[in-house]
Amino acid sequence: MSGSACSGAAAKAMRRFYFPTLPGAPGTIIDLPADIVRHISTVLRQQQGCRFELFDGKGSTALCTLEPGGQKALIDQFAQLPVPHFQIELIQGLAKGEKLEMILQKGTELGLSRFVLTPSERTMVKIPAAKKNARAERWQKIVHEACRQCGQPFAPKVEISDNLKSAITGAQGDLKLMLWEEASAPLPQLLPAKPPTSISLLVGPEGGFSAAEAKEAEAAGFQTVRLGPRILRTETAGLAILSILQYVYGDFNYK
Repeated sequence: MSGSACSGAAAKAMRRFYFPTLPGAPGTIIDLPADIVRHISTVLRQQQGCRFELFDGKGSTALCTLEPGGQKALIDQFAQLPVPHFQIELIQGLAKGEKLEMILQKGTELGLSRFVLTPSERTMVKIPAAKKNARAERWQKIVHEACRQCGQPFAPKVEISDNLKSAITGAQGDLKLMLWEEASAPLPQLLPAKPPTSISLLVGPEGGFSAAEAKEAEAAGFQTVRLGPRILRTETAGLAILSILQYVYGDFNYK
């Protein structure tokens, strides 16, 4: 029915799709890519007049209406959201398959701004140079899908570092924290009273970081920290501290 939102379960929440080149002018008619057309027509079984949202991963969103034929959409409303005041990047030691995918998905849901995936001394995953771009593209798609599901308008960029040294020297945070099981400082001791504008988190792979790597990170400005008496898995550690930081400094207290 013309002008209606997608029916059924979709009526409870606006359907969202990633669209990287989003025009900013309401009234513009755009061609939809094949994957969106297929999802709307085959999966959702929607027709002309179905309304949905497009986002470009850079803060732009557009409320759209499906045009006759199901191949085009009319942009009804356009919005450009402000960049979040608080940025967190995760420098993550490469982890195996599903573990890394979960880190990408949940990190996106929790508001990360950037992923830097890096090999390290105890990394069990190796990425051949010839497959680096393909892996980065695949992992970026996982991030976009997570954005689509959780309503995150800013898609964190996925980068693959050549080595740990390159990853830590390229860290962009005002505050740099390294999760390390041999650290002695508790997290509250390292959190400044004045909120930082950005934080870099460094988390090791399944085997953790060596003492030499911890020393190298400290030389690059990272402070080592331990979260309580338990040793957390690589897929848990970064998400745990990220949740804490979003509560203390970020948008978990947003009203």
